[in-house]
Amino acid sequence: MKLETKVGAFFLATIAILGLLIVRTEKLDLFTKKSDHEYSLEFDQVAGLSPQSKVRISGVPVGTVQEIKLDEAGKAKVVIDLPTDVPIYADASAQLSSLGILGEKYVELSQGHASAGPMPNNGVIPSHEGVNLDNLMETLASISKDVKNVTGALNQSIGGEQGRQKMDEIVDNIRVLTAEFRTMAQENHGTINTTLANAQIISEQLKDRIPKLAQQFEDLGRNLNEMATDTKPEVKGMVSDIRKLAQNFESTSENLRAITDKVNRGEGTIGKLLNDDTTVKKINEAVDNVSELVGGMKAMELRLDMNAARWTKRGDSQIGLNMEIAPRPDYWYEIGLNSTPDGKISQQTTTLTPIPGFPATSRTVTSDQSLTVSAQFAKRLGDHVVVSAGIVEGKGGGGIEYRALDDRFRIGALAYDFSKRDDKPKPRYRITTSYQFWKGLYAQAGVQDIANPELKTFFVGAGVRWKDEDMKKLLGLLGSSIK
Repeated sequence: MKLETKVGAFFLATIAILGLLIVRTEKLDLFTKKSDHEYSLEFDQVAGLSPQSKVRISGVPVGTVQEIKLDEAGKAKVVIDLPTDVPIYADASAQLSSLGILGEKYVELSQGHASAGPMPNNGVIPSHEGVNLDNLMETLASISKDVKNVTGALNQSIGGEQGRQKMDEIVDNIRVLTAEFRTMAQENHGTINTTLANAQIISEQLKDRIPKLAQQFEDLGRNLNEMATDTKPEVKGMVSDIRKLAQNFESTSENLRAITDKVNRGEGTIGKLLNDDTTVKKINEAVDNVSELVGGMKAMELRLDMNAARWTKRGDSQIGLNMEIAPRPDYWYEIGLNSTPDGKISQQTTTLTPIPGFPATSRTVTSDQSLTVSAQFAKRLGDHVVVSAGIVEGKGGGGIEYRALDDRFRIGALAYDFSKRDDKPKPRYRITTSYQFWKGLYAQAGVQDIANPELKTFFVGAGVRWKDEDMKKLLGLLGSSIK
């Protein structure tokens, strides 16, 4: 065989194989009969849908999109092909959907019910819009704008030196109030127990007496019915008394009307108070102050920190949730709620009868697992140094921290609880270092109670930090997963 013949045969075979691959890849039905059933759909928009896109029923591919064009009303008209063995009924419906968040678009078809009868060929299937990513993002943008307005109002409300003073006053009032509640509960512990015991006794007595009282009320109602039926003189006198009482009420209402008229005219002390321009001016000033407070909240930034750490020596863990309210980037207020392995430490001293060779007193120190509250004011000095002071885990204290790499690396020292006990003769010092390695996630390590050898322990842990911008991203991921 000549070389030219071989090359020609090879070329023809290559063209045939290439044509077969194109037919299989593009899914062209060249040798099959065209589907007998065609239906039309109308959508407001079909972004992402194209000819040869799938038509699915319950997620199973049953047909394809044949044509997409624009009708006279400005809507997208979609023509689909379905096999003859797929029945479509008159109450069928369709909507656009997609495989995942960024997957291909397809037409999701509901067949309808056999009782509605078959859908005629070339009929129009009603369609409705499904949930799409664009609508979801618009909704989330609106939510984020509202959140930004609230934080801005907080910033204008408590921003500046005056706002800081207000926050200090609020924290002081909360501390005084909690101390008063604690003292009140301790002083009235016995009284509260006695009251609860008396309430239990009363409830037990009422349990037996209520049926008897119900029977007495039933007898009283029966007697009143007999009195009304017999029209006794006593009933007539009662009716007369009720009539006189109604007349007295009418007279009283007239007196009240006269008093309100005097107040409206500005007569008397109350009338002058309500109609005086000075009072109205003070009320307007109060409303302006409230408006200024709410407006300051819009520019405020909210940051949250949730963390946990394992204390190696004590074999226990600490969990904390901190919230930073930042009117401005250079200072903020931090409020925290933490569990602590130390718990609530209490001491009890017992006097014993002196016995030779034994101590005359005995002291017991107990520690209960509890939650502690922290409230501090933090100030940034320059680009890297942050100082803080306030309440640290229920005790007074303060600290200093060095930050770098856009605050992702932090190392700082904290001192608090300056009271002295036999088991803790010196203040508590804590050194903590942390590094934020991915988005809001960070790892931390440090040492606690450096100055108290018996309490000294190392700890390691991790946490996550986020703020209002991160909340928007989390809401977006949550909406995508729901879809």
